[in-house]
Amino acid sequence: MSESTPAPYPPRSGNGFALYLGSNVLLLLYILWAFIPDEFLEDTLGLTYLPMKYWAISLPIWSLTAIAVFAFAIYPAINMTLTPDVDDLRTITDEYSLPLQEYNPDGIPPVSDIPITEVSRVLYLQED
Repeated sequence: MSESTPAPYPPRSGNGFALYLGSNVLLLLYILWAFIPDEFLEDTLGLTYLPMKYWAISLPIWSLTAIAVFAFAIYPAINMTLTPDVDDLRTITDEYSLPLQEYNPDGIPPVSDIPITEVSRVLYLQED
């Protein structure tokens, strides 16, 4: 079944449950490694090849810092580079613009874009 729907179906639910269990097991192992003293891990379990406890604190901090830098600096900068300039014609009209059409004054006007000249006239021109 190759649908692109978010609705649940058996293979997707099985994968989701496996990911849920796997992530909980990894979190439990991480917490145990972070809080159990090195002496206990070395003497009792014989584990001498684990990383330093420094990484138990620094890895989450570095990850959150990287996410924050991306969210507050890089992502807005990418959006600013993709935004057209103020004097670019695409800020006024594009291929999806709907021109103003004639309509019956007693009826509901059709959907259309308001021309920039009309917007400027209403907003900025002073009438005597």
